[in-house]
Amino acid sequence: MSSADILAFPHSEPFPPAQVLDLAVSVAIGRDLARSETEMFALIKDWFLRPATVGELAASIKRLLDRGSITRMSDGDFDFCLTPAGVEATTTLSGGMIRMIDRGRGHFKTAFLLQMLDLEKGKCP
Repeated sequence: MSSADILAFPHSEPFPPAQVLDLAVSVAIGRDLARSETEMFALIKDWFLRPATVGELAASIKRLLDRGSITRMSDGDFDFCLTPAGVEATTTLSGGMIRMIDRGRGHFKTAFLLQMLDLEKGKCP
């Protein structure tokens, strides 16, 4: 083959960036599981069997705010909601994690598990 046209497949959104803590924080906000820093710290410790520091949580919240994944609902200290972009990123990353853990075997029903995630509770109005 002497020449070829190379076509780039378009994609609507870039791959959602996130650290593990960012995903955990966005899931907790989306599921309305933590309404205070204290509750968030307890949840993170329960999920990961180790605590996060104040600096780690603050950096995660800042990254999520900067990316537009979460927004403040009021002037409260920990009054966040998940934006539509945050729902999309959290769903995409969570689905990828489920499939990664399953290793392509199809034992885990990704769609079912994502429905159980129920991010609508903490979605911005």
